[in-house]
Amino acid sequence: MRSERAWARIDLNRISANLAEARSLLPGHKILAVVKADAYGHGATAVCKRLQEEKADYLGVGTSREAIDLRNEGIEAPILVLGALLPTELPEVIDREITVTIHSPGRITELEELASSLGRKVKVHLLVDTGMGRLGVSHGNAGQHASQIARSPWLHLEGVGTHLASPADHDQTDLQRSLFQDFLTDLKARDITPELIHVDATHSALDHFSGSTNMVRLGGWIYGITRQLPPSVSLNPVLSLHSQIVYLRDHPEGRPIGYGGTFVTNRDSRLATISIGYHDGLPTTLSNKGELLVRGHRVPVVGRVTMDYTIVDVTDVPGVSVGDLVTLLGSDGDDEITAREMADWCGLVPYEVTCLLGRRIQRIAVSGEHPRTARHEPKVGSELEKGPELEKGMER
Repeated sequence: MRSERAWARIDLNRISANLAEARSLLPGHKILAVVKADAYGHGATAVCKRLQEEKADYLGVGTSREAIDLRNEGIEAPILVLGALLPTELPEVIDREITVTIHSPGRITELEELASSLGRKVKVHLLVDTGMGRLGVSHGNAGQHASQIARSPWLHLEGVGTHLASPADHDQTDLQRSLFQDFLTDLKARDITPELIHVDATHSALDHFSGSTNMVRLGGWIYGITRQLPPSVSLNPVLSLHSQIVYLRDHPEGRPIGYGGTFVTNRDSRLATISIGYHDGLPTTLSNKGELLVRGHRVPVVGRVTMDYTIVDVTDVPGVSVGDLVTLLGSDGDDEITAREMADWCGLVPYEVTCLLGRRIQRIAVSGEHPRTARHEPKVGSELEKGPELEKGMER
C-alpha cells in the first residue's frame, strides 16, 4: 500500500516524445515550451530539467517568480516571461538573464533606463495586440514602438509575437494574422529583423498554422492535453492521477450519501471512500457525474466531492478492497480517463484539470515505467468491526 493519499505520475519520456513530435511536424520552427503554472500542474522543475536535456529552444513562464525559481533550480535554458512584470521585479529579472515581454509603450523607456543604470543589455519580445485585448501594444502603433526598441543601445528586440484569441474561429484568426502580417511588413520597411516571430500555440499549430513565423509556443502539446488529434499527430498524456480506497461500506437501498444527501442509493450498494478531494484540485463539479477507474472498471462518483474525500460506487467491481488503486486520470486495464473527458464532465478547459492540482498531490517523475496497476490488499487491522453492513477502512 502506498504511503501517499493521492499522487500524480509524471512520465518524462512522454515529454521528450511530444517535443520530438513537434519538431517533426513543425520543421524550421523553434519550440517555446510553455511551463507556466508549475508546468500546467505537472511540476516545473522536473519537466524543465527534461526539456533542457532535450534542448528546447525556449521556456515560457507567466511570472518573474516562476522564472527565478527555475534559475534557482539550475535551469540555464533561455526563459521568456510571457506575462506582465511589476517594476520592482525587473532588476532581478535582468540580473538572472531572463527575457522580458513588453506589453505597453511605457515599459520601453522604463526598461531602457533601468538596463542603462545596471549596465546590462536586455533581450525583449514585443507583444502586439491584434484582437486578444488583454495585453500588448496596439497593432497600429507597434512598428513605431519596435523602432524605439531597435534604436536603444540597452534593449535587444529578439522577438515579436501576438496572441490568437479564438484559434478555432478561422475568420477571427485570419484577421489577426493579417493585422500581424501588416506589422511585419512595416518592420521590414523600417529595416528591423527580429530573430524570433511567434503567433501560434498548440491549437492553431495543429489546425491552421502560420507560414510567416519561426517559433511556436506549445503548452498543451508538450503535456499531451489537446482536443481530438488528426491521425497524423501522435501525442501522449504525461500526467496520470491516482488515489486509493481508504474505506468500504455496504449501504441499503434508499440511503442518502454525503453532504446534503445529494445522492440516494437506488439499490443495495457498496461504496468506497477515496482520499482525494477539492483541496487536492478535484473539481466539485465532478459531484454525482464523473467516473473513476478501479480495477479496470469505470465507477461513478456519488454524492458531493468534499475537501479531503470523494465517494464512488464500487458495487459492480469484483474483489474490491481497501487499499486498491484508484485512477482519476490515465489508464487502468483497457480503459483510460483523459483530462479532456474530465473537463467535459466539469465544464472546464482541459488545462484547468491539471493546473488545479494542489500541493498535497505528490508529483512522482518517472522515465517510462509502466503505470501502476497492482491491486492493493488491506493492511492488517484495517478491517473494522462488522455489523449488518460491511465496514472496512484504515485510520488516517
